[in-house]
Amino acid sequence: MAAEQRQQLQRGRFLQEAAALQRANAGGSRYLARIAFPSAEDANGVPLILVTTVSPKPGAPVLLPATATRHDLHVALAREGGWAVPDPRPLTRFPVTGEAPPLLVYADLLEDIGDLLFTLTDYPTDVGRPDVVARLDAVGLVGETTAVVEVSALGSVHRVSIPLDSGVPLVAVPLEIAEHLLTVRPSADGAPAVEWEYPVGRC
Repeated sequence: MAAEQRQQLQRGRFLQEAAALQRANAGGSRYLARIAFPSAEDANGVPLILVTTVSPKPGAPVLLPATATRHDLHVALAREGGWAVPDPRPLTRFPVTGEAPPLLVYADLLEDIGDLLFTLTDYPTDVGRPDVVARLDAVGLVGETTAVVEVSALGSVHRVSIPLDSGVPLVAVPLEIAEHLLTVRPSADGAPAVEWEYPVGRC
């Protein structure tokens, strides 16, 4: 497995581990406000991930390797106090539908992106558009009911706003993002569009 593919897999697994922690804290005021993926590695070549929290006040950013487990993340946040212990078992249910706490929907979104992160690179390549391969830069919350996914593609950072209160399950989000990027064309000034709303009605 190439180093880039291995690192992508590690980032995806980290998001799934982060989802477990967020799911355990979906009913309170503690949440993973931003999970960023800088272009940095530890001494073993493992990608580093920068996690910012609110609990209920903004906490200091925590830097962790992408191989960190949900337990590692919980321990790293222990100094803030109040974080519920994540369930060690893997997720065994479908994404929530209908009315649900936004933080629970956010946890499902983290799980979905982590599980299908490879789609941002593999899908454009599979359809003959390697120029549209995207890199995940960050996932986070803006306000109480909107998640924002940031990806680098086509020479720009694209920010995708995703409502967490639509009642529509968030499934295959990376595939939807990849398909959208395939339709992006340069604007009049030559720069790709960088902001768009996730089409929950088509999910």
